[in-house]
Order: sequence, then structure tokens, then C-alpha cells
Amino acid sequence: MKNTSTEEEEQLARAVQLILEGNPEQALQELSKYYKVKPPRLQIGLPKRCKRALGCYVPRTQTIHLRSSNEYTDPFVILHEYYHHLRSRLGRHRGTEKHADQYALRAIKAWQKHQSRHQPSP
Repeated sequence: MKNTSTEEEEQLARAVQLILEGNPEQALQELSKYYKVKPPRLQIGLPKRCKRALGCYVPRTQTIHLRSSNEYTDPFVILHEYYHHLRSRLGRHRGTEKHADQYALRAIKAWQKHQSRHQPSP
């Protein structure tokens, strides 16, 4: 994801905020609309092949599986797995773990930047 536009940063920051507020489905809906892809489903509980992970994306079912409800409000886990969804839907593989981590971290940094701009001065 080389696009570092201000618009994309705003979308990512909003997605992080929605996830932190307990609305990850809405976050994924809005991101998917922005990227023009069908949103993935979210499901609590991992497939057998992913038992050690906090999250796992299954392309065949277009589902992000989360280990437990604890990950439901974890922007890093959800956006890491969303990156895998995005890569599989756009037909450009490069969906490595490193790239997924970078995408999730970029979103969190965009949210932090947005938060610092909107903090009242002491």
C-alpha cells in the first residue's frame, strides 16, 4: 500500500477509532468502501490451522477470524488481517506478514497523529 495520501490517513485513523470504540465491522465497511472491495466478515474463534495466532484471515471465506473477543477492539490485529484481505481482493499478493504489520502500524500512527492535533492545549 504505497498510497500515503492525507485522505487515506484520515480513513485509517477513523478505522482505528471505530475499532477502539468496539465497532470493527463499521471500520471494515468504511475502509472497504474507500478501497472499493467487498468487506470481510469478522468471526470470533480461530480455524484449527491458526490456533496460535491472535487473528487469521481466510481468503476462501473472506473472513477475519479473531482468537477471542479481546481482539475485537485491537486495531493492530484487525488491520493486520484486513491487509491480507485487501491484498487478496485486489489481486496483488505481496501480503507478507511484514507488510501487514506495516499497514496496521501506519494506521495506528495516523490515529495518534490525528489525536494529537485534536487535544486541547494545557
